[in-house]
Amino acid sequence: MRITVSIRFGILFLALAGLLKGDSATAQDTKSPPLPAVKHLIDTHIHLFDSTRPEGIPWPPADDKVLYKPHLPAEFSSVAKPTGVTGVVVVEASDRLEDNRWVLDLVNDDPFYVALVGNIDPYRKDFTKQLRRLKKDKRFVGIRARNSEPIDYNDPQVLNNFRKLAKAGLSLDILANGKGVEGVREVDELAGKVPELRIVVDHVLGYDIDGNPPSKEWLDAVASLSRHKNVFCKVSGLYQRCTQQPAPHDPEHYRTVLDPLFEGFGADRLIYGSNWPCTKKSGDYDSFVRLVNAYFAEKGQEACEKYFWKNAAVAYGLPLK
Repeated sequence: MRITVSIRFGILFLALAGLLKGDSATAQDTKSPPLPAVKHLIDTHIHLFDSTRPEGIPWPPADDKVLYKPHLPAEFSSVAKPTGVTGVVVVEASDRLEDNRWVLDLVNDDPFYVALVGNIDPYRKDFTKQLRRLKKDKRFVGIRARNSEPIDYNDPQVLNNFRKLAKAGLSLDILANGKGVEGVREVDELAGKVPELRIVVDHVLGYDIDGNPPSKEWLDAVASLSRHKNVFCKVSGLYQRCTQQPAPHDPEHYRTVLDPLFEGFGADRLIYGSNWPCTKKSGDYDSFVRLVNAYFAEKGQEACEKYFWKNAAVAYGLPLK
């Protein structure tokens, strides 16, 4: 009799434990935003590099314990594909001209890596020659503006080279991190001078996210910039742009920045990018995809399709349908 009671109690305990476990899993699933359900999911901002190369790498610095190690295609593919990512635009992390070819060769046989935003110093006298050389590879879709010194966007040589970039049908990425309002105004002025150039401003215009409402000065600058139809904004690198580190995973923390960007640029000119492997400092890749999807899912299915791939196809000339 005691044995029977013990068995029945054990069965009841296991059943309750299973039920509680199920409830817990359900609660966790409810709290975790879903992954995107879109036709394509293009990550337009990752970096690939190998710290063990004999010649070394110019970035990240050797004292960065999270980033200073090889970050190569196999690792990214393993974390990105389970989230639904279908294609990748690599953004060159190096300022060395030869590293454009290094990245292109690294992913040469993998169609998952659809494009490269490379690096050509806009002050180079042979800018046109280098542009023609790299453009022979159809995966080369543009450059990120960078130089060892700050770039003067009023410099005639720089502007002339950017016009050549536009004429070649390529785009310009701009990293405005830490420049605040002045960084937004700087791009605003450039967009007016070279209206034929597709400009992609990375990482929510370089805004420092602290969870508080932005200043009126910044909001006005964003409104002015967004009037240029040749300018796109990457809603990318949210973890890295947070003043609080590690960055929060709560979508509400980012709403004060995302709302004015959506109001200004609309559904047609906001683009997805993760900024992997920098995401590692605040969470895994999956958490970042869910974070941005939580915001854009509120805007409807078409807004999600545009954010996760259609706008990238326009900005970078990607052959997606």
